Amino acid sequence: MKRAVIAVFCSLFVCLLATASSVHAGGFALYEWSNRGVAMATTGYAIAGDASVIATNPALMTKLEGSHALAGAVLISPQSTVVVDGHKNKTKANIYTVPHAYYTRQMESNENVWFGVGMFTRFGLGTHYQDDWTGKAKLQYVDLTSVSLNPNMAFKFSDDFSAAVGVEVLKGGIKLQRNIAGNIFSANTEGYAVGGNIGLHYDIDDQWAAGLTWRAPMHMVTEGSGQSNTASSATSGQTIEATLPGSYTLGIGYQPLDNWSWEFDVVHTRWDSVDAMDYSGILVASDQLHYKNTWRFQVGTEYWATDWFAMRFGYAYDQTPTRAGYSSFMLPCNDRQLFSTGLGLKGDKWTLDWSFMYVKAKERHGLGISNPLGGSYSVDFKDGKTWITGLSVGYDF
Repeated sequence: MKRAVIAVFCSLFVCLLATASSVHAGGFALYEWSNRGVAMATTGYAIAGDASVIATNPALMTKLEGSHALAGAVLISPQSTVVVDGHKNKTKANIYTVPHAYYTRQMESNENVWFGVGMFTRFGLGTHYQDDWTGKAKLQYVDLTSVSLNPNMAFKFSDDFSAAVGVEVLKGGIKLQRNIAGNIFSANTEGYAVGGNIGLHYDIDDQWAAGLTWRAPMHMVTEGSGQSNTASSATSGQTIEATLPGSYTLGIGYQPLDNWSWEFDVVHTRWDSVDAMDYSGILVASDQLHYKNTWRFQVGTEYWATDWFAMRFGYAYDQTPTRAGYSSFMLPCNDRQLFSTGLGLKGDKWTLDWSFMYVKAKERHGLGISNPLGGSYSVDFKDGKTWITGLSVGYDF
């Protein structure tokens, strides 16, 4: 049975690698790495819940005795209203699938050492407009896709303190299209980026715990093809480069009862390293982004009503990295509030988690975005909302 379960989860890893180019998500930085986490507003840095700690704080692997596996997916459907020069436009309400899979193992040769590997999505952007929308000269659609493979080693130095270190290999792709007065320019590129991460965890006492995670920035270079339907029918190589930001996360966990826990996290993302998206090929004009550093505050709670049934709730406030002077049709949003809930079922070896999250973005008015045909657009972002739901299945060996 154990070998069969391992084979199933290994197959899921292979499938995720094979479909990396089709993993999309609404938004740029993503935190939806497990459905237990989503149900608790994406917390999970100070209290261990399942094998998805590889994505949040891999030092928490030392709280998972034996071997654990988790796999699942989250469905994300974002939509916004973009008012351009008085004309109301809505982004397409596409549904994007964001899968995840993890495996952790306590080493038999040394019970104070753990190995874990995870596959999940940290960055994604999916913004599609109607074919005849007002701002098509600037952007028709953009898809920034990624999937990360993240092996980690964790070390238990004492009953109270653990640390972990990992390497992240990210496979990414960028597709975009513009329609400038009937001249359609498009690009389809793929590439890789390499980074790393460090996790720390400390049990303050029987009720309180703290976790700290650092993830390094990564420079992603993607290459592929660029096309134009102009008279020359040009097709050529296309390169798109972008920096993906690093981040620091501090989590504080509180467990007043054996069956009830709370966690509060602060995420600081260093978006100031993201200056531009640079193009070389059919598309040559860079998109100047000049993002600012952001803070994300999130709190989640979990209550096990019985040995097999848990209820979860959460709330988060997430700042946008976009400066008013550098707004873009790629990311039509503002600061966001996130409300979440979910359920957990636990058997002898298996777990099943369901989550639901509603995301509401603040409106943004009076923005100026340059028009490739001359001048600039007057833009408002309104009615930004996102629905998120999904399932995860876990198995403990």
